[in-house]
Amino acid sequence: MDARERCLSSSSSPFVLEGLKSRVKWWGWCKEAFEAAEREDKPVLVDVGAVWCHWCHVMDERTYNDEEVAEFINKHFIPVKVDRDERPDVDRRLQEAAQLISGQSGWPLTVFMTPKGQVIWAATYLPPRREMGLPGMLEVLEAVLRAYREKRGEVEKFHEDLARELKKWHSPSPGEPRREGQAEVLAALAASFDEEYGGFGGAPKFPPITQLELLMMRHFYDGVGIYGKMAERTLDAMALGGVYDQLLGGFFRYSTDRSWLIPHYEKLLIDNAELLAVYTKAYRQFGKALYKRTAEGIVKWLDEFMRAPEGGYYASQDADVDGEEGGYYRWSLEELKELLGELYPVASKHFGLEEYPWPEGKATLRVARPLEGPEAERIYQILIEARRKRKPPFTDTTVYVGWSCAMAYAELLASRLASVGNKYHAVRTLERFGVELGQRGRLPRGFRGGGPVGIAALEDYAYCILAWIEGYSHTAKLEFLKVAESAGEILLAKFLEEGGFKDVETVDEIIPTPNYPALDTPNFSGNAVAAIALATLSEVTGDAKYKEAAYRAVSALYGKMERVGPAASGLWIALDLLTLGVPRTVIVGESPELITAALRAYRPWHVVVPITGNWPYKDPAVRAMLNGPKPAAYICAGGACSLPVREPERLEKTIEEFMKTKYALPL
Repeated sequence: MDARERCLSSSSSPFVLEGLKSRVKWWGWCKEAFEAAEREDKPVLVDVGAVWCHWCHVMDERTYNDEEVAEFINKHFIPVKVDRDERPDVDRRLQEAAQLISGQSGWPLTVFMTPKGQVIWAATYLPPRREMGLPGMLEVLEAVLRAYREKRGEVEKFHEDLARELKKWHSPSPGEPRREGQAEVLAALAASFDEEYGGFGGAPKFPPITQLELLMMRHFYDGVGIYGKMAERTLDAMALGGVYDQLLGGFFRYSTDRSWLIPHYEKLLIDNAELLAVYTKAYRQFGKALYKRTAEGIVKWLDEFMRAPEGGYYASQDADVDGEEGGYYRWSLEELKELLGELYPVASKHFGLEEYPWPEGKATLRVARPLEGPEAERIYQILIEARRKRKPPFTDTTVYVGWSCAMAYAELLASRLASVGNKYHAVRTLERFGVELGQRGRLPRGFRGGGPVGIAALEDYAYCILAWIEGYSHTAKLEFLKVAESAGEILLAKFLEEGGFKDVETVDEIIPTPNYPALDTPNFSGNAVAAIALATLSEVTGDAKYKEAAYRAVSALYGKMERVGPAASGLWIALDLLTLGVPRTVIVGESPELITAALRAYRPWHVVVPITGNWPYKDPAVRAMLNGPKPAAYICAGGACSLPVREPERLEKTIEEFMKTKYALPL
């Protein structure tokens, strides 16, 4: 095996290993690839994608397997494949460069670089030859090669300008954080709100996860109707649309159209983890059965496809089956008529089958009109049975630690707020990762084939802190708080810098640009989830250093937060929690009834602290509680703690109401 094959196969990523079957002689992302480029004086072509990405497969099959394109690349370039799930740090830096160069980013991402890691040019999907307004790969390759050979000075000047802009963006942008700045963010959301279909702006539409969390939090505390209206309209439209799998549950990554009807059909664990948390909270806040059914559907998808037996959850499901995007999910009307027989007219009305010109004549199921009762049950049963006879999409069985912690957190949250989810599997996941951190002193990015893969990123540690704390709330096992503290210490020691929390512990030597993730993607940014996790850890342990560190990070990013507004909604949530405190309920003494009541209570980001034995932390407030009557519950929020509550039937309402007005935005 030569250096190229060793580099390629060392990844073990399904996406990267697809390169072994390509006409293009791919490398993986490694120093040796750039050394080869330096030796042979060739530019580097980087293809960033993922195994779930439809257009990545299209580009592999159409562009990179084109004989003329492959021959040109192999002769004049060093081609490198990168899995964006495995190497989010590389992806993040190249996406930012692409956005600055062309105003476009996404997957597949096509980046041309010098052997020194300088970006020459970037694009997304490129066909082999010019078509439909897109430049062809061959003409781009020729242009890049000419620039590399004949315009080295201009290339270096271009890279210097690009690097300057990236450094400017990631330089500290401090300000005195004002939680009332949320009012401007909320006004911006209202201005871009799609009244007809929900969501914000036009197509394409990603589920606006952090914006929904912000709207729901503000509606809970402020009672402003428009916040609830924007959240509910969006939640309804997504749950009833084609962007949600109406048969076997789970959300696709995004909708290609404004009405949430036609998705790209990949399903990612992290999206569904954050959406499970959102729909669980929405069910408790708005009381709609639709939201609980949607949460149950996500769990049903986990049960069928995504649970790793040893703990953890698989990473994603592909959009394609045998080269057809959405082939597992779409239906021709003829097939539906044959399957459903006399039930077809009812199903047609329910799904709105004949009201839309479906792409390629194949429908994506959505709920156009509600339908319940025996007919509905029979229709869904027939279609689910037919679906299960089809070849399912490829499942990437990599267990990414951060994504799995996000799902474990969401399942535990759903189990206590809506009696949804597999609590046992979530706890087993947290135990597995806790052992890993305890034995190795660090977390990997994930596990593949039984072994660790890569090094954990900022969001991996942050989501595991949140999940371990939630695990402690359910089990009262101090081991979960101990590993959460260990992860918190790692964030403070190895990730916190002047510009905020950096995205990785050790920056890649090929592209050593610092990166302090602040924008939601639509998932919570690394700095947002880290700040929320550390604020929660500080509240539970009484150790102020975690909260102070998180506040420093948010302060360093505050100038950006004001500039980008809703795109940093996760950080606005974090700022609110840091300013007023994560609401907590401390329960002292043995009382399963009080613990159950506290876990069942709903309040945004509320955490339960059950103390049933020796308490190793020195929070003076908790020490006073331990010297008071037992068993008892104390609610702490907004800088104050309640008198002891000893009646479980009174606790839930007290948790919701205690110091609630303190959290309202100033008018």
